[in-house]
Amino acid sequence: MKFKSVFFLFIMVFLTSTAAAQEVKIGYTNIELILAYMPEAKQLDQEISTLQEKLGKQLQDKQTFAQQRMATYMEKKEANTLSKEQNEQWQAELMKLDNEISDFAKDGEAQLLARREELMAHILEKLQSAIDEVAEENGYTYLLNQTTSSGVSTILYGPDENDVTEAVMKKLNIQMPK
Repeated sequence: MKFKSVFFLFIMVFLTSTAAAQEVKIGYTNIELILAYMPEAKQLDQEISTLQEKLGKQLQDKQTFAQQRMATYMEKKEANTLSKEQNEQWQAELMKLDNEISDFAKDGEAQLLARREELMAHILEKLQSAIDEVAEENGYTYLLNQTTSSGVSTILYGPDENDVTEAVMKKLNIQMPK
């Protein structure tokens, strides 16, 4: 029994010292900088801009039509040519147009957001794959993002040799800006 206790203690000490002996290597990268130079991100911006212009034009057309209908209604109302029923029909039509415009604007925003997320998912997968490869090739245990999405630095100090931004950009075939 005493032998088993000593043997168990020996194994625990051995495993603990082996785990402690493993080196932790921490690196960092600037994901925002990499994204800014990825051709896919530039294409994403262009596609989203094109979709935004298309939806904006459609929304403008709907608003122009609604304004024309409102002007027609106001002319008829001021000329006292509308019966009570016609007045109610016009008001219902104008309310319906207003609701359609509001719904179209909300749907357009949702459509833009969904398309951006869809395109960004592919870009982030490609970026993550490159980061994983660089980390594995260089023996990093952890790679941290140097900045937040708002540009605030989260790495206050770190040796330049642990900055893998350039290596990730090379992995993605992106020229490092000078």
